[in-house]
Amino acid sequence: MKGVPALVVIAASVLAARPATAQIDFDREPISYRTAPRHDPVSQLQARLEQKAARLDFDPARGYLSALLRELNIPPASQTLVFSKTSFQRSRISAKRPRALYFNDESYVGWVQNGKVIEISSIDSRLGAIFYTLEQRQSDPPVLTRQTDDCLQCHAGSMTDGVPGHMIRSIFPTASGTPILSAGSFRTTYRSPLSERWGGWYVTGTHGQERHMGNTALRGTDDPERLDRD
Repeated sequence: MKGVPALVVIAASVLAARPATAQIDFDREPISYRTAPRHDPVSQLQARLEQKAARLDFDPARGYLSALLRELNIPPASQTLVFSKTSFQRSRISAKRPRALYFNDESYVGWVQNGKVIEISSIDSRLGAIFYTLEQRQSDPPVLTRQTDDCLQCHAGSMTDGVPGHMIRSIFPTASGTPILSAGSFRTTYRSPLSERWGGWYVTGTHGQERHMGNTALRGTDDPERLDRD
């Protein structure tokens, strides 16, 4: 998947915990999702770190972020900002401190200011989406820890057709970034009208007469009709 649609993947991340409906199937042969050898960019980076063929420099302000983007060949200019609390680090996300997402065609990185971990997803040609975290504390070597249960609660359910995968989702946020789940949400695909896109995101650029859900929040009401798309 190319460009922005592939991106939001991590992006829309954890909205509401729900069972991973098909885990019992993709854990069986021939997929063996949790136990099969991995060849995605993140597992390859971990091998290089252990062999001292690569290193991640730790920055006091951003931790491993800059070094991780460099090693995964992710351009910093791919940055997008999510102000909705749709990550397991939701308590650290707000309109003033949005979560930053970075991506290329194979890997996605989520960074929260003062977060305990960096969130990472990477694509394996056989296993599909694989999820990791990297603790934001200096260690030698840094450990990219694979995550299954927590991430797969949202990333292996009905919205991803029952297999580990990525999704883009728009929600109706309050001013604090809290999703108003009672107002419903939109799963974004290439068919989605702009009016149903980017709820909980910051958006730049011009868009003519079209209106989207970005850059705004509901004020004191659960009524989605009150969302000001202008």
